[in-house]
Amino acid sequence: MFVEFLCGNNPENFQLYFYQRIFLRAAMRHKYVYATFPRGYSKSFLAVLVLMLRCILYPRAHFFVTTGGKEQAAGITREKAEELVKLIPGLRNEIDWSRGASKASKNEVTYIFKNGSKLDIMAAQQSSRGKRATGGLMEEVILIDQTLLNEVIIPTMVVDRRLADGSSREDEVANKSQIYVTTAGWKNAFAYDKLIQLLIQQIINPAEAMVLGGT
Repeated sequence: MFVEFLCGNNPENFQLYFYQRIFLRAAMRHKYVYATFPRGYSKSFLAVLVLMLRCILYPRAHFFVTTGGKEQAAGITREKAEELVKLIPGLRNEIDWSRGASKASKNEVTYIFKNGSKLDIMAAQQSSRGKRATGGLMEEVILIDQTLLNEVIIPTMVVDRRLADGSSREDEVANKSQIYVTTAGWKNAFAYDKLIQLLIQQIINPAEAMVLGGT
């Protein structure tokens, strides 16, 4: 409904399919989401949309996209974000397009929102150690190195988002949020272990984690 609101007076220009609504609702309402779908499902498109919506709804938040390579992460983020702002005019209006703010190139993508939020990419490399973010999207998680994810990427999300009065709320859905999307992989891979971990977490605490899959 919020996406339709952002479409303005011409909602017919962009219509969500039923399965896309399910994905959006699951990803927006759960802190940890793992989605396995085939190519062409629009999983990357929807996941980037989730991050952009969270940037709007959670002021001064910082979300990132990461995958096996920095250039690949930049390409995915830029392509999907550019497509989304064309389809949904309200998204474009929330981003600061002034000189020196948002930028997109082959290896670097940063979108600064007018409320102080930021969407960028994070390299799955040791150089990202020590950075801070509110939440992130692990795109094609089967391509991300297990050690780098556990020791570099996930620790960037240890600090809660600060509210306007300087306080923080650890139970915010956006805080330390992790979205994993991938095509089908192999049972002996790290990505499969992460899937099982979140599946168990969903059973123990269904309000916090959600596992999705489809053909």
